[in-house]
Amino acid sequence: MDENNIELVNVVSLSENMQMYESGFVHAFTGTQYEFEQMSRHALGLEPTILLDRSLGGDVIMGNCDLRTLQKAKRIHVYLEIDSVNNVLLHSFTELYGIDPSALELINKDSDESSMLEMKDEPTLIVTYAPYDIRLKKNGYKILDTTKNLYLFVMDALYTDASTRKEYEEELAVLNQLIAKSLHHLKNDPEEYFSTVQVFFKYQDKNAFLKALESIQWIYDDRSVELMKQLESHHIPSKNILDPIHEF
Repeated sequence: MDENNIELVNVVSLSENMQMYESGFVHAFTGTQYEFEQMSRHALGLEPTILLDRSLGGDVIMGNCDLRTLQKAKRIHVYLEIDSVNNVLLHSFTELYGIDPSALELINKDSDESSMLEMKDEPTLIVTYAPYDIRLKKNGYKILDTTKNLYLFVMDALYTDASTRKEYEEELAVLNQLIAKSLHHLKNDPEEYFSTVQVFFKYQDKNAFLKALESIQWIYDDRSVELMKQLESHHIPSKNILDPIHEF
């Protein structure tokens, strides 16, 4: 990537992604459609450029008690990244299970911070995503629901604006090709792929990594009518999404 004028900036917080883009520290950012919606209010011409994946259970709500206890609770501590899609997930969860929103005490933590949470005595919820749920499971927290069961459409993509698409057309084309190549490599040699990317993640072994992959669906090369309708229903433009690469 260095030789093609591309630098990746690794962050945990989705809101930090938006802040770095809004402040001009980066030319593009990855995130869900929630972050896209927030940023498109300020950034003219912001559109998805490369599709990545959609959540099929990868975003989770974890807790230290059962649903009945939560429904009766007068106070529930909720750890989540407030300015992110986590908030949408929490709203759907409380609405579905009849949990009183006034009982929620929101505590703003990114997923890395939340993953270190020890078991609490008071009713507690944590909104997070893989692989940050692994350590929480070890601490005794259980998954109460996921995007798969809540039927929420949550997708990840690379977003940028019109001026960046024009000025850095070559770099974006290279990045598109590199993403396609890496997904091809993942499919054909997941073990070697895991050994390469493990330094960036917290999976305890290859099996945990492969299991986590079952909770997402790659949509990099998906141009199905169904997906296009999903994008349209969420007011996500698709005309400037780069075509998928199939040859390297």
